[in-house]
Amino acid sequence: MKTMKRKHPVLLLLPLLLLSMVASAQHVLTGWVLDENDDPLANASVVIKGSTRSATTDVDGKFVLEIDDPTEMLLITYVGYYPLEVQARTDRERRFSLTINEAQAKLDEVTVVGFGTQKKVSVTGAISTVATRELAKTSTPSLSNALGGRLPGIMTRQSSAEPGSDQAQIFIRGMGTWGNRSPMVLIDGVERSLDNVNVHEIETFSVLKDASATAVYGVRGANGVIVITTKKGVMGRPKVAFRSESAVLQPIRLPDYINGAEYASLMNEGLEHVGQRPRWTDEQLEKFRDGSDPYLYPDVNWTSEIMRKSTYQTINNLNVTGGGEIVRYYANAGYTDQNGIWKNDPANAYKTNVRMRRYNLRSNVDVNVSKDLVFELGIAGIIQQGDFPATGSDALLDAVRVTPPIAYSARNPDGSPGGTPTLIGNNPWGLATQAGYSVHMHSNVQGTFSAKWDLSSVVTSGLSVSGRFSYDHHYSGGINRHKSFEVKYYTGKNEQTGEDQYTVLREEQPMNYWLWNSSNRAIYSDFIVNYEKVLGDHNLSGMVLYNQRDYINITAGSSIDGLPFRRQGIAARATYGFRNTYFAEFNMGYNGSENFPKGQRFGFFPSISGGWVVSNESFMQDVDFLGSLKIRGSYGQVGNDQIGGRRFLYLTSMNARTAQGYLFGDQQTSWAGIDEMQIGTDDVTWEVSTKSNVGFDMNLLNMITLQVDAFHERREGILIQRRTIPNIAGFNPSSIPYGNLGVATNRGIEGMIEVKKNTDNGIFYSFMGNFTFARSRIEENDEPVQRWAYQSAKGQPIDQPFGLVALGFFESVEDVANSPKQMFQDVVRVGDVKYRDVNEDGVVDNFDAVAIGYPRTPEIMYGFGGTIAFKGVDLSVFFNGSGRTSLYLNGPSIMPFLKGQGSYNILREFYDNRWTPENTENALYPAATDDINPNNYRFSTIYQRDASYVRLRNAEVGYTFPTQVSRRIGIEQLRLFVNGMNLATWDQVKVIDPESNDGVGSYPIQRSINFGIQVNFN
Repeated sequence: MKTMKRKHPVLLLLPLLLLSMVASAQHVLTGWVLDENDDPLANASVVIKGSTRSATTDVDGKFVLEIDDPTEMLLITYVGYYPLEVQARTDRERRFSLTINEAQAKLDEVTVVGFGTQKKVSVTGAISTVATRELAKTSTPSLSNALGGRLPGIMTRQSSAEPGSDQAQIFIRGMGTWGNRSPMVLIDGVERSLDNVNVHEIETFSVLKDASATAVYGVRGANGVIVITTKKGVMGRPKVAFRSESAVLQPIRLPDYINGAEYASLMNEGLEHVGQRPRWTDEQLEKFRDGSDPYLYPDVNWTSEIMRKSTYQTINNLNVTGGGEIVRYYANAGYTDQNGIWKNDPANAYKTNVRMRRYNLRSNVDVNVSKDLVFELGIAGIIQQGDFPATGSDALLDAVRVTPPIAYSARNPDGSPGGTPTLIGNNPWGLATQAGYSVHMHSNVQGTFSAKWDLSSVVTSGLSVSGRFSYDHHYSGGINRHKSFEVKYYTGKNEQTGEDQYTVLREEQPMNYWLWNSSNRAIYSDFIVNYEKVLGDHNLSGMVLYNQRDYINITAGSSIDGLPFRRQGIAARATYGFRNTYFAEFNMGYNGSENFPKGQRFGFFPSISGGWVVSNESFMQDVDFLGSLKIRGSYGQVGNDQIGGRRFLYLTSMNARTAQGYLFGDQQTSWAGIDEMQIGTDDVTWEVSTKSNVGFDMNLLNMITLQVDAFHERREGILIQRRTIPNIAGFNPSSIPYGNLGVATNRGIEGMIEVKKNTDNGIFYSFMGNFTFARSRIEENDEPVQRWAYQSAKGQPIDQPFGLVALGFFESVEDVANSPKQMFQDVVRVGDVKYRDVNEDGVVDNFDAVAIGYPRTPEIMYGFGGTIAFKGVDLSVFFNGSGRTSLYLNGPSIMPFLKGQGSYNILREFYDNRWTPENTENALYPAATDDINPNNYRFSTIYQRDASYVRLRNAEVGYTFPTQVSRRIGIEQLRLFVNGMNLATWDQVKVIDPESNDGVGSYPIQRSINFGIQVNFN
């Protein structure tokens, strides 16, 4: 271990000011807490030992504390530094410095690992952490949307921003399987939902990635583990903090459809392209264009009819913390209100816009029953109400996609919803505002009780035991009030009376009532024995754990699903360190699930890892620029029991009621038969992932932190339905058995760099950046031997898309005649898509489809940004992005007239970039035709886009008022801030958001401009 060459002043109290009010009055102590560079440490804790009086330093490192006696002892603590005790003297003539051993403090710094904590210097696994204050800069109700690009190894994609359903998909180090890829999420040691935790309740956020870090979780560790601990009480007088922020939300990249005149002319163009007469005359096209007859020649912008251009969101949190040596407490109450983009009809007695209201309550209480025994009680409640139109958001967007602007007016002259005989009840405005409403209620109650008992004074030094018991209950329910609204077809004015004439296509029906609900509960318990021992230069520690979980779907729809879901197992860890330089660690999990057959329900998942702190070697002591350097590696196995398929796949089920029947006798009477509905797989089991990882952690010049990891994973036992059983075997396709036959590999590299510096003139600046690359490969998927090897998914990434390679568009009749024959339709015309004959057999057919583009889940994700602060003003920006990912545009809006002339709305993206005789060089899409075009609408590179992007995810400007100003109005600290989310995006998709699913977009991503206030009372 490196020795200190000289002492640095780490914590400095200056000056000490005694205000003698009267002889018996209290003394007021004013001081500053500074680091080794004499820079202020904000949020350091200063406590008078033996009392509940305390203070917290402001951004200048300053605190003010009342003391009764100058001989009282102060306890000063700050995360990452050694606690310091000093006498509270008040001699204003005397200045003194307080120092700590920084090297020792770093050795004592801990990080969260599986089922506990561990000294950071001894950690040999791949673990990433992120500060809660960084996550809080993203003003979003869903925590998953704040993670993308924030730390290495995490890969996210948010495809929808609908309130209450805007969670991002999360993957740790990409994809190791084509089944369930979601990581395990632990909140205070219990498996819970990530998006049910409030970001302002989080104390630590860690991601466990390699086998060493996750082996203790056994059959649940293969996809990685996210470990979150919530805040606890801090000894001292009550501290109250209030944060409120309100944002204006704007949907970005709303669908842009062509107008009525353009649509009608495109219909004519499609007909003329196939040699037919145009549908609309010039006079009629002019009526669409000038709006002179908006009911017979309508021009409806359905997007503006049902969508708002902006909406509103507010997020509020109030928390209090404090306590003494015996009882410490933390409590937080949060309220979030997020509104959607759908318009309401003022004539309705109810609202049809989306609105999500969430109430978060959390309380953590720690009680020292004795010097060595601590009880902890955590209670949390999450209540959420969602209001929706009776027609879901996806259905509303589909209605806009399929309803042309010239089909009918949104409302007839009498105010009733418009319609035509071929599109009855599809009016988007009617579906959004006249079809009723829906209310969804969700509630989660979480209770956790734990105890920790230090047995050092009872049995032996370093021995402790702990236990945890939790009970979680979730309820979802709601009502749907749906009705069929009146639909009238406007036929024009009566020539004699001038009155409007209608054909009633559907009469309004009474609003129905449909109630639904679901609920479940989960019970978890564990018992842990921990042991730590220091023997000279040797550091030993061990952990043994037993845990079990029982989950029941209370409102299950079948007896099978109503059976408990259970897991049970043990885990262990042993670590060894020598001179804080050499480290070795062994982790194991032995656990299983009731979902597998007897004798095969439990598995053993071991891992080994090692680390070498090079900077603690004697030959490195003179390398002043190197603060620390640790090289580490790990190898082991973990499992995944979330394999998909139905429960209890080892059981064979019979179908005796609805099986295929047979004809018997002279009259050929039909009799029901019996067949195997599901053939059992006797040896079904979990996936097994073998992981290896090498990496290093480095600190340079006490200001630069660098972390790099390379990893490899081989996943075996992936559950798949057998694909090599031919149809002639006689099996019903749905009853073909499953097997753990799939094999995949995943490899990549990730890195993180962070720079922090306080300059001599009081400027603080920081920069961070991280990068993750993960690429999967299918090794075995039980597919039959392909006629052409290039069409095999083996050797390709998981979810690799296959399609035709487009060479452009046919330029002439001769070009069509001289090209390989395209077999998808009888007549191929100029302006149609021209495909590559990959196998050179003279024809283009499905055998010419090859791997094109990249999987939808990105193989690369990164983030970078920085902060600069000076005299209370701070500015931060953060960018994130992804690479090596493709998006496929498809559906009616980008492929005109899929159901014939006049069907479906058309995006301007197609209209402005289609092939025409005048636009042959810059065309991106084929010529319009009169009907579905089997040749042009193939899955091909024509509609595939590079979905890589760089996004200005967050930017924030804040101002923290000087302490003396805040105290004049009776508060400890006051901060005002403005931040924005999704402020700008650079990509090649343009037409929809680059994070969208394949198609033409869903509920649009939001841009937010957020105004907030943070108030601390002390």
